[in-house]
Amino acid sequence: MPLCKGIAQEGKRFGKTIFCGSSEYEATLQKNYPDRATTAEFEEWLAPKVQAIKNRKAQSNARNANEVFSIPVVVHVIHNGDAVGTGENISDEQILSQITVLNQDYRRLAGTPGFNTNPVGADVGIEFCLAQRDPDGLATTGIVRHNISNTNWDVNTIEQTLKAQTQWDPNIYMNLWVVSDITFEIFGMQIPGIKGYAQFPSMTGLEGLDGENDIASHSGVVIGHKYFGSPEIYPGGTYDSENVRGRTASHEIGHFFGLRHIWGDGDCTVDDFCADTPVAAEATDGVCPSGQDTCPDSPGLDMVENYMDYSSEACMNIFTLDQKYRIMAVLENSPRRAPLTSSTACMAAEEHQNDGSLRIGQIEVVTCSNTFSPTLTLFNSGTLPLTSAVISYHIDNGAVATYNWSGNLLHAQEAVINLPVLTATQGPHEFHADILSVNGTADESSFNNTRQAAFTIALNLDITEVTIEIQQDVFGSETTWELTNSSGEVIASGGPYEDIMDQNAEMPVFTSTVALAANQCYTFTIEDGGGNGLTGIFGNGHYLLTSSAALIGQGGSFGDSDSVSFAANLILANHETPGLQGIKLYPVPASGVINVVIPQNLAAESYTIFNNLGQVVESNKITSAQMSININQLANGVYYIKISNNNEYKVLPFIKE
Repeated sequence: MPLCKGIAQEGKRFGKTIFCGSSEYEATLQKNYPDRATTAEFEEWLAPKVQAIKNRKAQSNARNANEVFSIPVVVHVIHNGDAVGTGENISDEQILSQITVLNQDYRRLAGTPGFNTNPVGADVGIEFCLAQRDPDGLATTGIVRHNISNTNWDVNTIEQTLKAQTQWDPNIYMNLWVVSDITFEIFGMQIPGIKGYAQFPSMTGLEGLDGENDIASHSGVVIGHKYFGSPEIYPGGTYDSENVRGRTASHEIGHFFGLRHIWGDGDCTVDDFCADTPVAAEATDGVCPSGQDTCPDSPGLDMVENYMDYSSEACMNIFTLDQKYRIMAVLENSPRRAPLTSSTACMAAEEHQNDGSLRIGQIEVVTCSNTFSPTLTLFNSGTLPLTSAVISYHIDNGAVATYNWSGNLLHAQEAVINLPVLTATQGPHEFHADILSVNGTADESSFNNTRQAAFTIALNLDITEVTIEIQQDVFGSETTWELTNSSGEVIASGGPYEDIMDQNAEMPVFTSTVALAANQCYTFTIEDGGGNGLTGIFGNGHYLLTSSAALIGQGGSFGDSDSVSFAANLILANHETPGLQGIKLYPVPASGVINVVIPQNLAAESYTIFNNLGQVVESNKITSAQMSININQLANGVYYIKISNNNEYKVLPFIKE
């Protein structure tokens, strides 16, 4: 049985087993997160960094010792109540055998199956260690067992539910999830066979890649339990019957560090961006052929021994120098990869008297609002009672606020802290929190003090309609959708559609343009009766919500359902977009006239006044930087004035009396 078999090759045929999904998973991430860099953008970003490392190595003293990075690993064993060492609840010994294989392979250790004499073979310089500190700074084995009643894990459920519930901070730990059979679920049937998949690294340094924050919660590697570990090192484990040597993890972690398949997921014209891996036309199908050359017009035989091929695990034993340089470039520059090299999670836990630990709970953003209420958990990792703490917090790179907590926590006790309501502009953000001091003194361990979490404020757009595009998959009869307003009223809907059992046919696209009322919050919800969304082995469909002002939402990879909320001209007190800051109103309250003052460096085209019900009571053009608006005709009460310039706007409240 081969290490992997591309979904694009095998998964398109009904009834065929699917083995590996890293490349296809990356394609899904790029589709669901439009701000994520494309493969071409990532390679353009990475190439000069790889070249800089090559130049640095060429100029350095060849006798210098190889630089070695230590990567802390947490292994999440997902089981359904079986005893340890039984079935998917694999033993510690089986897990340790996998860590041993990784260190043999990534260090090219002499006298082990990971050693080779190939002139381009490389000691990658990575060692893996099971974490010795948990996120609170307490001692751990690096093995965490989660009793979750589920015998088969489809990729959508892993991504949407499992990772979110179990992941440790991906800036500190490389998360490995060991699960029972990884499957796709169609009509309640389990389509089995994926051995593992990983998230490729992301990039920094380019504008417009804010969506990378959202992908942090997906960071890590997932392996089926039957392919984790080595029966040659620990024969007592629960393994697949053939071709298991622990190289599924070596392969998938290669993807985690940025390596491509050696055939580039294409033919002889497609590159894996490593010059010392000869061009190949396709994957090697689970064997160890001698003299295989699938691209005879290019130099060199297929490198079937490379960990990034799909050959038999028994003959895998090569990472090349160019693959090493590529991994080094990722480790130096990529978010949630570079921080791993400086993590101290592999150091033994130390006992401290004054040691607080911080966690961020789920950030609850009020639907179609720019407000949210962060929740923190303060944990006492120290031996002394924790009676006070000073905590700082901020959004993105904004102003820092502090919160003073007082109470009485004994060792290993915790308290929930509800911070004040905060506001943020629409779009993706990152919330940061940090312990500044505990018990009136400096925290003795900084390891567990700093936390961050991504969140998104729904779009609030100056629009009067939305266009909804649905491209169905093969089973169109499974797909339905609806659009509801603030009152929960369904104002538009679609589906079910017809099934199209010819997978080679072009799937239909259905488009609806829906009129929207002002000052309303809308939620688009799409459901799939088969529980596998619109992408997978039975199609590559999608949904797309657009307006004249912005891309509102898109996706396709989900389980039973997915939803997107947005607002149309929703009145948010004191709301302003970055381009219209500094506009003032006076007097407040007002009687006959309200004055609008616009700074000289700003442009504003029009104003609209809404009553407290969101109804438009007046609208006109802005004629000067200091403008008086007659409001004698308005009844007494609360009003909002919206100052607009193209898609920029600011809303300010005022009282007429």
